[in-house]
Amino acid sequence: MMDNLPVHMRISSLTPTNDDVDARRAAIQELSTAWGKIRDVETILAKVEEIADSLGGDGQRYDDLGAEVQSAVQKHASAFLYEESPLDVGICAGMAAITMIGGAPGSTGWTTADVYSNGLWSALSFQEPIGEAKRERLRQEVLEAAQNRSRAVADKARERVAVPDMGDLAVTIDEEGKASTTFKKSVGATVENLRRNAALDREELDFLWWVQLNRSRLLGKSMSSMAEPLRLLASGIEAALHLRRMPADVHFDIVSRTIEEDPELDLIGLLEVVGEDRSKLAAAVSTTFSSEHATVFPLINALATGETDVEGAKIKRTASAWGGRALLEAGLSRMSDLGMPKL
Repeated sequence: MMDNLPVHMRISSLTPTNDDVDARRAAIQELSTAWGKIRDVETILAKVEEIADSLGGDGQRYDDLGAEVQSAVQKHASAFLYEESPLDVGICAGMAAITMIGGAPGSTGWTTADVYSNGLWSALSFQEPIGEAKRERLRQEVLEAAQNRSRAVADKARERVAVPDMGDLAVTIDEEGKASTTFKKSVGATVENLRRNAALDREELDFLWWVQLNRSRLLGKSMSSMAEPLRLLASGIEAALHLRRMPADVHFDIVSRTIEEDPELDLIGLLEVVGEDRSKLAAAVSTTFSSEHATVFPLINALATGETDVEGAKIKRTASAWGGRALLEAGLSRMSDLGMPKL
């Protein structure tokens, strides 16, 4: 992805020099390394909002992000000032994000890079497309990288692992007659892998039982009795409550299984359909994270507050798209708030 930097440098300059590109490349590496070391979820979500803000809209960035990018670039191009080159902030931030989330996914499903990728997927997919083609290309590149990693991680986190045979058990008696064994070492890997596989089986069974129920426990009514947008929205939120990791493609497919007409609505229209059920849905997923980071959780925040004056709110999306967004936001909100359940 770093090879695309010379292309994206054309956003801010028609003829960037080799030195310009090399200075930004070094700064991008520094930023991605620093951001990848963050472990606090709230700090990561705040950084996600800054990155998304620099990539969308008019490209006017958070001053804190501008100063951070400026500090990194000035180590290699001392004359750089972000106020004179505001679009460079988005270029560096976007490419740093791609670099950071570009590594191979692990099996836990909840690393720093995973929080970034899911947060960026949620924030960037709600934004309105940019009319400026060069900037939109960069924004889409970051969004695609975030989506691809998030989907790959969700699948990887649910892979069953081979259960090794137990190791040899040794019992040692010292000179004082005290016995010690290698029991924990001999069975540790076996038990750990059995626990992981059993937890994943439990998640799958819980989810399938919920699918068979065909009833919303949150709203206290059958799924078939609801208007389609409300049904898909409730399905997305309730589905997330049965998962131990971020949702995979199969979960999005199941949430959308009852699609019939799939009408298009903007955020205001969606809340009108939801009506008095809004508070019940919000209560299931509304957290401090979702209220303080509305760019990442625009739908949950709207359900909790009724606030629709946010970027992307006027875009008409299909009911199935709203259901998928509910699943993504609810899953991310739940993981951010409760932490990763142990497998």
